[in-house]
Amino acid sequence: MKRIVQLVTTVGVVAALALFAPVFANEQPEPDLAKDAAQGTGLPMAVPHAMKPGEDGEACNACHRTGIKKAPPTSHPERLNCTQCHVQGAIKKPAKGKSKK
Repeated sequence: MKRIVQLVTTVGVVAALALFAPVFANEQPEPDLAKDAAQGTGLPMAVPHAMKPGEDGEACNACHRTGIKKAPPTSHPERLNCTQCHVQGAIKKPAKGKSKK
């Protein structure tokens, strides 16, 4: 009787672990920030346009995720605290004849 209980318990534990394994399989590794920083020179670049105080990365990603409005596409759209690395640079003026919207 003890062996049957032991076998059922072991099978139950293995089944429970098998159910929870997929939950942990989708975890992403921590980004290697040092490796990312070493990939370019002069990075992180200064932002050549006005930034609103308190704006998060989703506002930046509106243009930088895909590169619309000639914005350089970001290689790391998952990082939303842009001003942790990027700082306000000299603000470019709009070209003549174009109004700023």
